Amino acid sequence: MKKVLFLLFTLVGLAVESVSAQSRHDNLSSESESAQSYQEDLIGDRGAVQGRHEGHLNHDAYGQSERHRHSPYLVSNNRVFFEGKEIKGASASRFEILRDGYAKDIWNVYYRGMKLSGATPSSFKVLGYGYAKDTWNVYYNGTKINGASSNNFSVLSDWYAKDTWNVYFDGVKINGATPSSFKVLRDGYAKDTWNVYFDGIKINGATPSSFKVLHDGYAEDTWNTYYWGRKI
Repeated sequence: MKKVLFLLFTLVGLAVESVSAQSRHDNLSSESESAQSYQEDLIGDRGAVQGRHEGHLNHDAYGQSERHRHSPYLVSNNRVFFEGKEIKGASASRFEILRDGYAKDIWNVYYRGMKLSGATPSSFKVLGYGYAKDTWNVYYNGTKINGASSNNFSVLSDWYAKDTWNVYFDGVKINGATPSSFKVLRDGYAKDTWNVYFDGIKINGATPSSFKVLHDGYAEDTWNTYYWGRKI
């Protein structure tokens, strides 16, 4: 009887140990997959940044992207369409397809088929890189840029723009940037008298006077080297 009990306890112990080992293996596999996913996310983010600035080379002199070269607008049989959906109320006879997703008729301005509220068709013009303006307002990708001055607003390049008072990237004001000395370099880099920027974000510690862009996202100043805006 003692031998039988001993064998039973031994078998139960082996079974518990096997289950525990399998559980540890599963946990390790899960951790490995999570780490791999995290690394892929980081690589993907850097790839997106790099791809965007390489794509900058595909813009024409007005900043027209490949995305909008083949316009998804269509005027046919006295009707206007965007990506297969009719734009209700649009005037087919006076409809004008612009660039970067913008269009207008005598009554309204449109961005990607949606009416741009408050925009003035008679003075509306596309500037490039998603920017546009009329007599009163400035827009980026169909959204009004609050506080931007239409009178002296100008597009620089690489999604940067400025007016008398502010500098913008992707339609967002860059806090502290100086318009009078602001200069766009390339690959997302820019600088003014006091700071260096990458995609509109200040690079802490970078020296504007000695900062220069090298190639493929690399840049340097007297003290440091940078890759897509990150010190390495």
